[in-house]
Amino acid sequence: MKQIVTVFTMVVVMGISAQLAYAENTPPNFLILVGDDISSSSLGCYGSANPHTSPNLDKLAKEGIRFTNMFVSEAICAPTRAELYTGLQPHRNGCMQNHEATNKGTLSVVQHLQKLGYRVGLTGKRHFKPKSVYPFEDVKGFPANCNAREKTDETWDGVEEFITRNPDQPFCLFICSIHAHAPWDSGDPSFWELDKLQLPPQLVDTEQTRHYYREHLAEVRLFDDQVGTARTLLEKTNLDENTVFIVLDENGTGMPFGKWTNYDWGVRSACVIKWPGLEQGVFATDALTQYCDILPTLIDAAGGSVPTELDGKSMLPLITGKTKIHRNEVFFVYNSGPEGPPFASRGITDGRFKLMWNLTPDNLFAVRVINGFDFGYTDKMEDRHPRKMYLSWLEKAKIDPQAEQTIQRFRKQPEFQLYDLNADPWELNNLADNPKYAQKLQELKESITVWMQQQGDKGLLSEKTVDPHK
Repeated sequence: MKQIVTVFTMVVVMGISAQLAYAENTPPNFLILVGDDISSSSLGCYGSANPHTSPNLDKLAKEGIRFTNMFVSEAICAPTRAELYTGLQPHRNGCMQNHEATNKGTLSVVQHLQKLGYRVGLTGKRHFKPKSVYPFEDVKGFPANCNAREKTDETWDGVEEFITRNPDQPFCLFICSIHAHAPWDSGDPSFWELDKLQLPPQLVDTEQTRHYYREHLAEVRLFDDQVGTARTLLEKTNLDENTVFIVLDENGTGMPFGKWTNYDWGVRSACVIKWPGLEQGVFATDALTQYCDILPTLIDAAGGSVPTELDGKSMLPLITGKTKIHRNEVFFVYNSGPEGPPFASRGITDGRFKLMWNLTPDNLFAVRVINGFDFGYTDKMEDRHPRKMYLSWLEKAKIDPQAEQTIQRFRKQPEFQLYDLNADPWELNNLADNPKYAQKLQELKESITVWMQQQGDKGLLSEKTVDPHK
């Protein structure tokens, strides 16, 4: 009997060893689902104050790895995606404003993974150029126009064909959703009652704000549906055992204090990863990470050597439990486009304290699609949802001093804003003028200065600007 048990044990061990050897010698597939203008705080597993927003992602987080301190370097669509695909931050990849091109000759995830034998495709929203830097295989099925009105049909046939085409060749596929980019007019808002809706505290509470915030949540729910469909497809095709599934929410929502700013509501991103076969198992990490770290992680996991010139660093040691610390600080940049007065800001967080440094403190802050009319911009889209929300704030400010204060806080930002994120996660209490925090402000300012020098950032707005209205 003892001999039988011993033989059985040996067989089990040999089986496990064979599985581990297979996992080590077989490059994983990568399926990466990217949202559009979804602040992580809108998601259940990131503490959403409103229920029912992300049941599929919440389930994934319970079975995978949840990053609580993942950030984008610049909270605008084009710079965010350029950073994700190149592993370089804005001043080093060239995309420092929305609609700008990445520097020609830059290598993206396509070239890096193709060298390692991967097929690399993308379906859905693109918002990058030139094609020579981003020669993705075009996978049909997902809509690309993020400004489309009402729900645009999507199909998964192209995705399924791509991931099952050649079982002997690993793949990397980016599924780029248009949810929850404005206009917010898709999805089912009936999950939430307007009068019970919990608004982020930096928003002015008006009927229009509640309406559009609820519509935003409905689009978040549509994105979550895509998370569920993608996972079901991996299971259906028996690819879930060797496919790393990554879900990112891009930058913050396109409302005041979100996208187009360095506030946490703009730069803090959701990142949930289901990584098969990890001994670490399920966990959450508060290690500081940035979008430029995603590409090095893919290269590392695929068996390649991470180029030293990248700004990102592989998160694989963090994912496999070899370390708990990834970065000591993460950095942020914002450069306005040609609309309105020039506005440039830099930022940093060490995980607790956050400093935003306005390099143009004499200028008012303008976002074309929110308050462009402040500076003479005539919007061709009369029914622009973010602008209609902001107009309702202006109306309320006529009789409400707190609403007026919020508007002025948005339009006229001081040179320095310092926040204790542990005590003030919504960044409402600026500590920059508090003598108690003078040393911390100086330390973070010096770190920003060193980072700007390393990035070749002279603190000026980009000389190459494009007109997004054309």
